[in-house]
Amino acid sequence: MAVTELSAFLADVPLFGALDEPTRHEVAGQLDPVHVGAGEVICEQGDIGDGLFLVVSGRLRVSVVAANGADRVLYDLGRGAIIGEMALLTDRPRAATVRAVRDSDLLVLRLSSFRSLLERSPALMSGIMRLLVDRLLTVDRLLTMERPRVPSPAARTITVIAAGRADPGGPAAAVAGQLVRRLARMGSVVLVNADVVARQLGRGAEQRGPGEPGRAELTEWLHTVERGHDWVIYQPDQGDTTWSRLCLSQSDVALLVASAGDDAAVGPVEARALAMGSLRCELVLLHPDQPSGTADWLRDRPVADHHHLRAGQPGDIARLARMLTGTGCGLVLGGGGALGFAHLGVMRALEESGVPIDVIGGTSIGAIMAALYALDLDHEERVKRTARNSRRLVMPTLPLVAVSSGRRVDRLIADYLGHTPIEDLPVRFFCVSASLSRAEEVIHERGPLSHGVRASVSLPGVFPPVYADGDLLIDGAALNNVPADVMRERVGGGCVIAVSLSQEAEPLTVPPFEPGLSGWRVLGRRLNPFAASLPVPGIAEILTRSTGLSQLRHRRAALDDDSVDLLLRPPAGGLGTLNFKDGVALMETGYRHTIEELDKFGLAKRFTA
Repeated sequence: MAVTELSAFLADVPLFGALDEPTRHEVAGQLDPVHVGAGEVICEQGDIGDGLFLVVSGRLRVSVVAANGADRVLYDLGRGAIIGEMALLTDRPRAATVRAVRDSDLLVLRLSSFRSLLERSPALMSGIMRLLVDRLLTVDRLLTMERPRVPSPAARTITVIAAGRADPGGPAAAVAGQLVRRLARMGSVVLVNADVVARQLGRGAEQRGPGEPGRAELTEWLHTVERGHDWVIYQPDQGDTTWSRLCLSQSDVALLVASAGDDAAVGPVEARALAMGSLRCELVLLHPDQPSGTADWLRDRPVADHHHLRAGQPGDIARLARMLTGTGCGLVLGGGGALGFAHLGVMRALEESGVPIDVIGGTSIGAIMAALYALDLDHEERVKRTARNSRRLVMPTLPLVAVSSGRRVDRLIADYLGHTPIEDLPVRFFCVSASLSRAEEVIHERGPLSHGVRASVSLPGVFPPVYADGDLLIDGAALNNVPADVMRERVGGGCVIAVSLSQEAEPLTVPPFEPGLSGWRVLGRRLNPFAASLPVPGIAEILTRSTGLSQLRHRRAALDDDSVDLLLRPPAGGLGTLNFKDGVALMETGYRHTIEELDKFGLAKRFTA
């Protein structure tokens, strides 16, 4: 890159953007280009640093050695990111290891050059100090999280591979073309395959291997293409050729594409992609109608995500494009019993406002409502399925395990959701339960939908736990009532909307009564029309409120961090947790509250602009 071009690039990097143009030109003149291959270590934890690195193209991964000796990944870095800044100000060893996840172009500013520039530009020192503070705060937060998420830059280079035994000119070529057209609405995009390379560099140029004449010319041309576009879509050959391997080494993400009805045996190019530990692989299945057969494709493919593209559904390719570019939107629905009818109004408001829901998840009643959306039902059908079942759910039984047998809620969930596997849902879905056996939260993303949801709604003491592979699973509210952190891991830098039904300002008030309270006495008062009833809460209400109280502090902390872009709290005071008959009225409450909050924060404009 010429000095003028480098200076323009530096203007978009926060550290250097505040510098005046002559200083930026001077910095650009001091930068040395460095190329690193996928898997190469750029700096090792404990080494003495001697410079700062700036990412021009590619992807780097930052990790540290944990106390148990295992590597702990902190985050990924993409174009415009800076590493090694601490070495410019101190003589301390490197605090982390940085390696290339894919072939990357870097610029290095040596320590001697930096100190010379610093004497003439105080603004450079100010920028370095801001960068250091931001980086230290980020690392401190990640190291203290029980389950740290890896904030990764959005994919800029994407390889579209024909999965199974399909011809690369079939489904994979179709999806690559659709992606190019969709991404073109958002920025500049180019499709690169063997024919494109041949036209630019001559026949056979794409098959030049490492060390062969013309290989450097080929890789430099590809890096130039990447620098000139927001996204590059690579198409490899059908076989495991030199060009196919180069496509993989240049990519942030590999999409494994096939028609769901085809042979699910792993093909040669995707086998290589799956074996590359640093490459993120995602499965894309094409369906003539509703998704099916996904489990067969996932069985031998440890992919990070999967997507469904249905014929005649243009919204599916739009969702895929958003998820790849880090602009997707996830909706999290919290637990709260009958208050969960407000979720129906929230989802309706988001749909009418043009806010897409690319991933949806929830806990307890939020799991049920999220599953209805993930089935791709419209608002009228979601209301129809829930309203006709707004009857009493807790049918008393001998309370040795729970106050209810759970049979009615079993039938309700089967009536709501049917027997669809979670992996076949048109919209990506998860729900959360809690394991009594391991004292851990369990995230349900595979297997029978009704089983996962049933576990998520198993209020302890109210419904029996659900047995699953040696675990006893109960309501996820015991550990994570509004799993916004789980959603953030799935949408990356996208938008997370969370709906909390916790009514913290609505305390339970009852008249005083004696410590010893006979259940027979309470029952007798209720049956005697001439006696005043004892105004005490029932066992189900006490148990459900106890679950909420035990997690109140955790919920406040979880929803106050940067996992949530918009937190919705529909007002639903005065309604009992298990009063499902009257809960239907909260649909309108959830709708109005969401419309007001969207107008206040302007979130809808982010997706409709």
